[in-house]
Amino acid sequence: MIEDKITSMIIDDEEEAISLLEIYLQPFHEIDVIEKTTNPQKGIKLIRRKMPNIVFLDIDMPEINGLEVAQMIKDYKLDTEIVFTTAYSEYAYNALKVQPLDYLIKPFGPEELISVINRYKTKTKRKELERRMDIFVKNNKSNPKIKFPTRSGIVLLNPDNIMLLRSENNYTLIFTTDDNSELITLNVLKVIDMIDTPSFVKVNRSAYVNLQYLRRIERKRRTCILQHKDVSLEEPLNRTGLSFFEKLNCFPIT
Repeated sequence: MIEDKITSMIIDDEEEAISLLEIYLQPFHEIDVIEKTTNPQKGIKLIRRKMPNIVFLDIDMPEINGLEVAQMIKDYKLDTEIVFTTAYSEYAYNALKVQPLDYLIKPFGPEELISVINRYKTKTKRKELERRMDIFVKNNKSNPKIKFPTRSGIVLLNPDNIMLLRSENNYTLIFTTDDNSELITLNVLKVIDMIDTPSFVKVNRSAYVNLQYLRRIERKRRTCILQHKDVSLEEPLNRTGLSFFEKLNCFPIT
């Protein structure tokens, strides 16, 4: 499986420092420098637009220093890890207030970037585990039944008992754990809004599966297999859906 690149950005008021850091990062093929700038104000705009995984941020810059840029990143709630780069160790205490991923004192070398990358990977894995645990906890809470409109009236369904949602033009076909299906007279996006749970994941242009019942992914057939007791369902995966499960790395892929 090919891992996604770790996207990064460099903000430093010295062109030479940017060029040197780029050289240091070249051997690390998992890192992709997508933007660089000597202007911190422009840097903030680029971060908001490009959302890099990591920003290498010099602290001692004129007009707006790196600590102020880092605080803006936090205030905007941007999902970007901060790695401070500075020649002045006295900034370290104030830098810790914004909880950076790492803090590098200039001059540093390529070997010090190894710990930065490893720390990012470890933190990313931990966040993914927390996300999956959050899904698990939510899935195991008892959900009240939801009233869905049908052609003949209404049907009451517990979201926990829904295995698959499939779009049928402006209607939605719901497959349940008791091996039944119900045609709901709402489009699939409205049904997803009503269910309001992170356990439903889009696997192709017209279908959402419930992760509680996902048992395996067949890469060759590009199919996901859902199962509950004697009930078994299959649903095609598009490339985006397959890529999502490969990144998630918590379901068997054959």
